[in-house]
Amino acid sequence: MMREIFSERQMMCQIRGNTHLVIYGAGMVGELTVSRLVSLGFGEKIMGFAVSNRQKNPRMGNALCGLPVYDIHELVMHKKDAVVIVATLPNLHEEIGKVLLELRFENIVFVTQKLYQVFTKNHIADYKMQHSLKFAENAKYRILFMASDNNNISGAFRCMVELCDMLQKSKVAVAVVLPHYGAGAQLLSQRNIPYTYVLSQDWGYETAKERNLLEKMKFMAGMLRNQSAKKELRSIIENYSVDLIHCNTTYTYIGALAARDCGIPIVWHLREHMEDQGFRIFSPRWGWRLIRQSDHVITVSEYIRSLMPLKGKEDVSVVYDTVEMEGQTYIKRDILQHKIVRMIIVGVIIRHKRQKELIDACVILKQKGFLDFHLTMVGRGTEKYINELKQTVTEYELGEFISFYGVSDQVSELYAQSDIAFMCSVAEPYGRVTVEAQMSGCLVIGSDSGATPELIREGETGYLYEAGNPEALADKIIEAVRFPQISRRIARAGQEYAHKTYTKERNVREIMDIYENVLERRVR
Repeated sequence: MMREIFSERQMMCQIRGNTHLVIYGAGMVGELTVSRLVSLGFGEKIMGFAVSNRQKNPRMGNALCGLPVYDIHELVMHKKDAVVIVATLPNLHEEIGKVLLELRFENIVFVTQKLYQVFTKNHIADYKMQHSLKFAENAKYRILFMASDNNNISGAFRCMVELCDMLQKSKVAVAVVLPHYGAGAQLLSQRNIPYTYVLSQDWGYETAKERNLLEKMKFMAGMLRNQSAKKELRSIIENYSVDLIHCNTTYTYIGALAARDCGIPIVWHLREHMEDQGFRIFSPRWGWRLIRQSDHVITVSEYIRSLMPLKGKEDVSVVYDTVEMEGQTYIKRDILQHKIVRMIIVGVIIRHKRQKELIDACVILKQKGFLDFHLTMVGRGTEKYINELKQTVTEYELGEFISFYGVSDQVSELYAQSDIAFMCSVAEPYGRVTVEAQMSGCLVIGSDSGATPELIREGETGYLYEAGNPEALADKIIEAVRFPQISRRIARAGQEYAHKTYTKERNVREIMDIYENVLERRVR
């Protein structure tokens, strides 16, 4: 029996009489499902998580949320007495259903999109009832950060977490407002950074849907619902005597409206160029007027500053983010010590990151007879684009030269095993992965566009190639391998420069100076 479940009540009726529960899916949906089952009193019935093939994913741990992770084939003895709750993205349901039917599991239920929304709403409500927002006592300032997402692999979110952590250590009280459920909250908990939820929608409208009237109306309805979010934020600001609102990205705006109503300062952190990501502010004229009215604007690079309509605004600073890789220490090493050149590219695999350019360069390397290399592509992305990349790999018989690694929580180890790392995006707003690769001791080859030239000095701390030209990229790779001593010197210089420049101490000092100047001006 296979059923789709749309409410918690329906789920409870479906599983109440069964002895065992198996959660199929060891991702964010699975973790949320377990959390809700525990809250509803079914925790003791949960046997654990199940996945299709653990051997294909050796990086997966043996436990998650304190529960064991099984290969689904290990649980076939429970095919009659267990309910398998498929807790994955909907596009995987059909494939997983076939696997479970082939194994003759008799009780299968699917977490629908509607049920997932119910789970998140109830999880957030329970969290807010059980956890009141707390700022650190006796702090110099109280800063409320507005996040535009809740994603543990988002560069903007990770930078915000690191900044909050540093500010706390500098005796500044911080708290974060999350707009929806997500895995980023785990990072906040790990650093003991207080947070709460205020459900809201950002103002980033997808430009591809510009002419879709129905989508526009849905978006406008979400913007109208933000009025209740603004009201809730005003209460937080007043009840907790917040001194300053820090909007973490270009996308988030609700905090700025609440701060304006309460008469407290706003610092706006512009970390991305929305148009490069396929979005724009829903009402650009009004939106940019609101941003320009903030007390201070921070941009993550000169490149981002140059793109923003901030003409005439004096209170704008470029502050490069600190980069901290868990488990990484400053270890000098010599690259290009093996016959096979180990290459790596890390990041979200989406079209505007231009991974296709690197694969095309690999095609050229093969055509030129350069065969001693292997490229590892680390990250998740859009299925359509990844399939296009894989098709190119198959078409040019590059299977032994290029592998798709997927997501990894051990990126620092992968960098440490690599010789050359790449940044191919033509519009990179900052380049966190560029700095991470430099810090690890890799030789970094990046495109000569976006913010990348601010991070790489050609021939000194890395190599730059002509953006959009895979032939030029292939030539840079061959040059790097042909002159290993020079490449080692450049990689070491890049590593030393990154560790000296993108420090926590510099970053927190610059941010603190901005806060103090803003707050002092308000007092006057």
